Amino acid sequence: MIGLPKLQSRKLPSLSVIANQAKNSVEREALIQAIQNLSMELQQTLVLEQLLDIFCEQVINIVPCQSVHYLDENKGIEWNTGTQQKHRCDYHLNLEGASFGKLSCTREYPFSAIDLQIVEWLVAILIYPVRNAMLYKEALSASKIDALTGIDNRMCYDETITREIAKARRHNNELSLLIIDIDHFKTFNDKYGHIVGDKVLKTVAKELKNTLRNTDQLFRYGGEEFAVILSSTQADMAHDIAERLRFAISQLALEHVDEILSLTISIGNSAYHKGDTSLSLFKKADDALYLAKNNGRNRVETAA
Repeated sequence: MIGLPKLQSRKLPSLSVIANQAKNSVEREALIQAIQNLSMELQQTLVLEQLLDIFCEQVINIVPCQSVHYLDENKGIEWNTGTQQKHRCDYHLNLEGASFGKLSCTREYPFSAIDLQIVEWLVAILIYPVRNAMLYKEALSASKIDALTGIDNRMCYDETITREIAKARRHNNELSLLIIDIDHFKTFNDKYGHIVGDKVLKTVAKELKNTLRNTDQLFRYGGEEFAVILSSTQADMAHDIAERLRFAISQLALEHVDEILSLTISIGNSAYHKGDTSLSLFKKADDALYLAKNNGRNRVETAA
């Protein structure tokens, strides 16, 4: 195994020096062209998985190997292709003091010195596109987080509900949706000001998140409304979950100066049925929420 803890700290031979070690001029030109093509292809996308797919497909053609593995433990990203073999070379992608994961190539026979030099060149080409893809991924994730509450926002909800409905339709899975509204929220804003209103939103979001299961997905839909997507959950179970959420919020006591503010929520619950779209599923939950409000608030209503 060959390890390179800091690839960028090594001075790589020039591409022409490496290419000159090819068996003949045809192989030399082919190698230079392949590396140049890889460099150009890696500039065409900011999606990390696509970058790794392009890189692995090309590196296997340039330097024969049976597997390529990428791992970034800090970000929880792992990507594999092929079957791992006995002989390997590992490269840590470090740039300007930051780590962007580790790349490993394996095959059943040892890598030659020229092979290792070529792989180093390829990995050096990969570092900047991977860094840019990571920054893009982080920026994209940040755009889907509600700045006030720290939970996923409406944009993330729209993407997630579309995906979950497609899964439910394809695999005939159960799926439920809860729409939650903080009761009398306008009163908090009007009477105590927006600072207290913001505190109410953050407190409710935190309690909802702590009460939900790990598999449940919570979103701030807008204003004082929240949405919860319950995958693989039928309507009766969703109703029970909604009741737990309602009860948890009703037990909160929010301190403000010399007052204790009580909070309650109303919840509408709807289950996915064949033919439902994201809009129809939401409308059923929203209609149930409207019913909960009309029936006295601090209650759960389930769509028929």
